[in-house]
Amino acid sequence: MSLNNWPTHWFDMPLAVFDLETTGKDYKTCEIIEIGIVQFYRGEVIKVYDWLIDPECEIPQEIVELTHIRQEDVDGQPKLRDLAPEILNAFAGHGIVAYNVNFDRPFLTNKLEALGYKWPSDNPVIDPLVFAQHFYPNQRNKLGMVAERLGVSLEGAHRACNDAEATGKVLYAFRDKLPPELETLLILQAQWERENMERNRWRRRSDSPDETNPLINGQTAAKGITTAFAYDTEPDPLRALYAAVPNAAPRNKL
Repeated sequence: MSLNNWPTHWFDMPLAVFDLETTGKDYKTCEIIEIGIVQFYRGEVIKVYDWLIDPECEIPQEIVELTHIRQEDVDGQPKLRDLAPEILNAFAGHGIVAYNVNFDRPFLTNKLEALGYKWPSDNPVIDPLVFAQHFYPNQRNKLGMVAERLGVSLEGAHRACNDAEATGKVLYAFRDKLPPELETLLILQAQWERENMERNRWRRRSDSPDETNPLINGQTAAKGITTAFAYDTEPDPLRALYAAVPNAAPRNKL
């Protein structure tokens, strides 16, 4: 993915924050019942899209209880095939943000591809959950919990637009802890995601975490690099980051 056509600083990039409500967790067998997209620019909400979608199947009772979306709410609503062009248009020219994007993106990608559409793979993708897991490694990091921790309002959780708006505000709330450059942010996000996965793997293996294990203690494993790399001992944050992530190639020489 080339970043040449995107702003140098991620704060200057228009964002399309999205969230899905679905009939279940398996994108192969379950369907989307609601999609919310909230467009932000420099921390401000610009436009909101909220679509209830006819899944053409029955909504399980546990999903009704979680989302308060009833069968009668979606029966007769537009089907995903009718909304796909409008959804993709809402993403166009925006960085894409989702909380736990590894759930939402495969789900939406699979459904779009089944209809003959493609996920906008040239758009940068940001997942605030990765940052939450890094900054709060020993805490539960569901969206509502992180929002409360950061003083972000979340009313009507488990409705797509409400969750999407809260996700965008959580990302902006992390701004002072994140590098300003988009390219640096995306590389750091990939590094932290790997570290989070490794930390969780160790936790699953051990009932009594080894306090000498840096992954379990929430420290970074990549040559001792921490969030301070971008602001403290290393005068050139990109140089420090590329040294820690050998396979990352900058667009221009340092």
